[in-house]
Amino acid sequence: MKILVTGHTGFIGSNFFHFIKNQKSVEAIGYAKSSGQDIFNLDQLKKHVRDCDVVYHFAAYAKPGESIIYPVKAIDINIKGCLNILEACREYNVPLVYPSSCEIYGNAKEPIKEDFPINPTNPYAASKAAADRICYSYFISYDLDIKIVRLFNPYGPQQQLNKIMPALYFQAIKNKPLTVFGKGEDTRDYVFIEDIVKGLWAARKLPGGEAINLATGKETSNLEIAQLLLEQIGSKSEITLVDYPKEFGNIKNQVGSYEKAKRMIDWAAKIKLKEGIRRTIEWLKNIENR
Repeated sequence: MKILVTGHTGFIGSNFFHFIKNQKSVEAIGYAKSSGQDIFNLDQLKKHVRDCDVVYHFAAYAKPGESIIYPVKAIDINIKGCLNILEACREYNVPLVYPSSCEIYGNAKEPIKEDFPINPTNPYAASKAAADRICYSYFISYDLDIKIVRLFNPYGPQQQLNKIMPALYFQAIKNKPLTVFGKGEDTRDYVFIEDIVKGLWAARKLPGGEAINLATGKETSNLEIAQLLLEQIGSKSEITLVDYPKEFGNIKNQVGSYEKAKRMIDWAAKIKLKEGIRRTIEWLKNIENR
């Protein structure tokens, strides 16, 4: 099986790429700007897609907060890039797995199922919502085999260092105050990257046109994340509550339902939050010592 992975050098893409390279009878092909490829070069993209058995499209602008400042950049990359992938897959009738985002749902305090209304709260989220539905339209219009996987807050090795866990870690090891936004009550559904990768791999077997969430069904507040990090690091830092920055994605509460993923691909997250944080800290220690 020949698999094209766009964005194979990013956080989720690199973890997925490493995972599938170790699967039997799989030839993994990377496609990323850092490797000399361009998602906007349709001819180049088609040459890579042509002989593949399936495409995973991770290449994206993945900065919800920053998209408040650079909306055109976020929308341009995420929608046009997705359209080019879709056109290449349509020409050669190659199945596509599209990693969408929980950001498309907006705020919710109850577990979000796949039929929850789409209410994006920032330009990044809007671009992912648009791409999500454009993918579905290609399934309906052209009978293109597309599977949509909505990821709830992935974390772990290789993630961006400005995300909450790495940012708080580097404050904690210096015994500086851990800065938590608002009252620390904002919640997310954190899914360890190993579980995300396994869910994405299993998703290739979904029927065309289906969308599933990869979530744990458990919400965790930012304050709880800070406390768990302090506990594992043994830092003397205090927690300081600060105002929201201008680059805030406007989501305060989210938790997802994984019932459909469990039913359709027998997927459920296995890595508990404390263990996932421990593994993330081990990775961050290596970053610190470089």
